[in-house]
Amino acid sequence: MAFLFFTCPATHRQAPTGIETNVQSLQAAWKATLKVNCPHCGEMHEISVRETYINGALQDATDRLRNI
Repeated sequence: MAFLFFTCPATHRQAPTGIETNVQSLQAAWKATLKVNCPHCGEMHEISVRETYINGALQDATDRLRNI
């Protein structure tokens, strides 16, 4: 299990959704929308699950691209 993050549309900073998930659950909820209270701007954002990411997975992909 890993924590799900999104990018705040106002500050462009990484923010946690407060949701812990795995790849299978993320795939099952792919078309869902989340309402998330942002710790950076204080606003409630409606974020598509498609716009979220698992931080470690994003970092791993970035590292792989740098090594090509």
